[in-house]
Amino acid sequence: MNNLIKNSFFTFIKPLTPSVTQIPTRLHLSIMSSINNEIPTATPINKRAQEVSPLPKVKKQKLKRYKAKKADPTSPSGVLQFEIDDLLKTHNLTRDEVSNDISAILNDFSRDDENSITHKYHRIVNDVEILTLTSSGDGLALIDNPVEQTKKQIAIVPFGLPGDVTNIRVFKTHPHYVETDLLDVNKKSPIRRDDLIKDKYFGKASGSQFEFLTYEKQLEIKKHTITNAYKYFAPRLMGEGLLPTTGTTIASPLQYNYRTKITPHFDMPRKVKVLEERPPLGFGQKGRPTWRKDTLEVGGHSSTLDIDSCALATDILNTGLTNERRKFNTEYKNYKKGATILLRENTIVLDESKDIKEQLGEGSRDENGEVSYVELEDKEHGVKLIKTCVTNQRQIVAEYVDGYTFNFTAGEFFQNNNSILPIVTKYVRENLQIPNSKADEPNYLVDAYCGSGLFSVCSSKGVDKVTGVEISADSVSFAEKNAKTNGIKNCDFIVGKAEKLFESISTPNDRTSVILDPPRKGCDEVFMKQLADYYPARIVYISCNVHSQARDIEYFIKETEKGSHYKIESLRGFDFFPQTHHVESVCVLSRV
Repeated sequence: MNNLIKNSFFTFIKPLTPSVTQIPTRLHLSIMSSINNEIPTATPINKRAQEVSPLPKVKKQKLKRYKAKKADPTSPSGVLQFEIDDLLKTHNLTRDEVSNDISAILNDFSRDDENSITHKYHRIVNDVEILTLTSSGDGLALIDNPVEQTKKQIAIVPFGLPGDVTNIRVFKTHPHYVETDLLDVNKKSPIRRDDLIKDKYFGKASGSQFEFLTYEKQLEIKKHTITNAYKYFAPRLMGEGLLPTTGTTIASPLQYNYRTKITPHFDMPRKVKVLEERPPLGFGQKGRPTWRKDTLEVGGHSSTLDIDSCALATDILNTGLTNERRKFNTEYKNYKKGATILLRENTIVLDESKDIKEQLGEGSRDENGEVSYVELEDKEHGVKLIKTCVTNQRQIVAEYVDGYTFNFTAGEFFQNNNSILPIVTKYVRENLQIPNSKADEPNYLVDAYCGSGLFSVCSSKGVDKVTGVEISADSVSFAEKNAKTNGIKNCDFIVGKAEKLFESISTPNDRTSVILDPPRKGCDEVFMKQLADYYPARIVYISCNVHSQARDIEYFIKETEKGSHYKIESLRGFDFFPQTHHVESVCVLSRV
């Protein structure tokens, strides 16, 4: 049908009314048939929607915001900020000139692209000179910012030494520094002595930092750490000349094989419910360094290194490690999650009238099921000792220090280098003595944070009474037993918080010395105020964190009512952990 007939038909044929029954004629049928053949059939709306592909919805990316974690200023990350400021001052730079665009990295949705901002930041940088060391034993360097050409970046380089020229790989970015791996040492620092390294895992494991330094250089660095700590956290004392020169760091009699406790661990791989392969058992790896080319495969490449020996641990602990690894090889499938294995040295004073095996108690066992042990001799006190390795955290173990025996639970804290303990306890004991005392004048001692009684017992000679205080009732129980075991009758112990210690102290303050040996976080202001109010004759502050110690000493002297009546007699470190950056600090104060 042509267009004229079509148009005529739609124009003049009207719908029939319901009251009239009209039978379509043959002409009608013929016309309608022609129309149906030539006019395309209409597609239903719902079917058309199915045939047309919908436009994809663009998912709006949610922008990430960087949230800085609040760090204790005396923690490693807090101290690093002071060390960064020192480096900036030396090189006449500001914080803005070394700032990194963290938001750009967090919101880099094309990070797999080689041209992405993430790839620009996380790259290999060659011929980088290490400028200084942090208190954590890592090198610090300045490198060019890869995105903003007028800026620099501060790079942390583990195992880098001042004077090294290195190749590094940047793998993590922070607002004012980047973390890196040491890939190559192109030019060695004058102080680098790689020939001194004894540990095959050094340069990968995170436990030690200084094995490539002479021991004299290690002690010098630790002295510098103490001086810097007081510069950062006691600036008023330093500025007013109230600090003595930091003394020489006291060496450990043992530089290797001294640790009496280690804790190897393993992790359960993600989304794995049953272990089919034995996971690495050992200690954490410090990034992915490759600078020691001859040991690249040692320990594997997981975040946890598979370690079969520890150069810092005692002989019996290494025997225990061998035993427990053998046991783990057959039992790892029984674990449903990662775990830490305790290896604690236990010391037994040998009773030569009895068979050795009868005195051993429970401990790590060899392939024949026998408890492993080693024999030693204390020639100074004329006794023979047996060392075993304990793995049960609740088992009672013993430590032998300068002729005294101390019992405590294996999982509890006790100093981990018994070779230096006689030296430290003697130093503390001597510095507790009140000068110019008359023969008939009494001397008293208060041991805050006394634990299981190490300093209380070892300092009990030469004083009329020792009062120890500890928040842990179990520790106080052990302290009381340890005093009794060692025949010490002038020690009393109190369960309570050190912050409320002086409420129960009745000894005259002008004849009393105080020992402070707090945890890493140090003392709080309430305690320091009470200490000043008590006004003891002498104070010996022992700390495993010299930075919190420096903060506390400045607060005590400058902020408490009677603190200004004290002077710092001496300040020095003790090397409890050779081959590492750690240093124990002892500060002695006396009334002016």
